[in-house]
Amino acid sequence: MKTSLKLTVLLLGFGYMINAQNTKEAIQNTKQIVEGKKMLERDVKELEAFKTKLALFNTAFDTKDSTQVNKLKANIITDMIREVEQSGAKAKQARREIAQSSAEVRSERREIRDNREDSENGRFDRNDDKRDMARDRANKRDDKRDRRDDVRDFQQQIDRAEQQANILKTLKAYSFNFDNGDDAQAKKQLVLEFVNTMKQDIEATKRELAEDNRERKEDRRERRDDRNERDEKDTKRKRRRG
Repeated sequence: MKTSLKLTVLLLGFGYMINAQNTKEAIQNTKQIVEGKKMLERDVKELEAFKTKLALFNTAFDTKDSTQVNKLKANIITDMIREVEQSGAKAKQARREIAQSSAEVRSERREIRDNREDSENGRFDRNDDKRDMARDRANKRDDKRDRRDDVRDFQQQIDRAEQQANILKTLKAYSFNFDNGDDAQAKKQLVLEFVNTMKQDIEATKRELAEDNRERKEDRRERRDDRNERDEKDTKRKRRRG
């Protein structure tokens, strides 16, 4: 009787942990999607505004108006500072997402371990245990893939942030003049490279949103699987016999 009681307590406790983890993941996914959409909208508007300033900068550059070029550069530098700060914030968010996806992988590992112990020690339907194990392993593969995606996104975000910071540092200390046309042209190219990093940021956000939506669908399926597993006759009989 004591062993059965312990088993019942463990089953109930594990079920509570799964419910808590599933609820946490659902909240995190919804929050990431909402924030991602806002970020995408903001970044698109900022890129368009930046390109408008760049058009004026290019016109002044073509006419070799160094005074106007440097005035416009100062305005562009302000935008670059903002973008570098935002890139740093995005990198921190990407790091948090790695931690979240790692927690999901650990949760699946716990489910697989407990299902294996249940199958080895169970007295009821082993076919159900095998189906549960197959589902949990598939969920684990999905979660590991999601974690690899998060690690990749984080590294790419770090690379863009570093590139933006280096361009900002170079241009901030530079004053345009046309005594050395090649040098001025090279510094102008840095501005164009910065624009390209902003475009890459937008594409990365779009890709991240697609990944978040895919993960939300996967997590819905995992929650359904967990509910089905808890509702199986095998599990109910174990609880009653406790």
